[in-house]
Amino acid sequence: FSKFSSDMDPVTAMTLDRGRKNNVLLVQAQYSPMAVEEQVAILYCGTKGLLHNVPQNKVAEFQDSFLQIMRSSYRETVLNVIKAGKITEEVESLIRKVADDVASQY
Repeated sequence: FSKFSSDMDPVTAMTLDRGRKNNVLLVQAQYSPMAVEEQVAILYCGTKGLLHNVPQNKVAEFQDSFLQIMRSSYRETVLNVIKAGKITEEVESLIRKVADDVASQY
C-alpha cells in the first residue's frame, strides 16, 4: 500500500505517517519499562498529531527529549495527574506546549 504513496491522497498519506510514528512510540527498550503515565503522555502526542513535523527517524529522539522535560519540569502538574487517572484541560495544554517546543527543534 505504501509503495503507491505518489498515488495517495494527502489524508491517507498523513494517516499512514501517523501510524508509522505511533508504532515507533510503542517500542520500549528491553528491561526498561516506561511508567504508565509517561506512556499516556507520549501516546497523546502521537494520537493527537503533535508529531506531524517530526521526521519518522527522529521520533525516538523526540520521545526521549519530551519525557526528559516531563520528568524534570512537569512531574507534579502532568505526570502525577495522569497517574491519578485524570487528563484535564490543563494537562492537555501542558503536553501540547512541551510537544510543540520539542518538535520545533526538527
